[in-house]
Amino acid sequence: MTWKTINESVTVHYPHFTMTGSIDHDPAQAALAQVDAETGEDEVLSVDLSGYGYVPGPHEVFVKDWSEHRGFAAALQVAGVIEIVGEVLVGPFMSRAYRVRITRGEL
Repeated sequence: MTWKTINESVTVHYPHFTMTGSIDHDPAQAALAQVDAETGEDEVLSVDLSGYGYVPGPHEVFVKDWSEHRGFAAALQVAGVIEIVGEVLVGPFMSRAYRVRITRGEL
């Protein structure tokens, strides 16, 4: 993966914790992560849905909205990192994922 930092420091208030750190993007893998400024640990924000036939467009990724990631897309949108542009339901439980456009930082 070839990660590129698109924002050096942003604070995101996720549903169960708050993180301040860089937002990193790998356009080749349609991947997005936030790296905690203090610990260096990363939180992978995107999910690969190609197995379900969904491929995001340029400067887009999918963010799942189930399990521990419920509410992540909304929190990232409030922080100005992404814009929600669509949603899909996948899997046997029709779990929701959002197609999002990265809006913050240099792409």
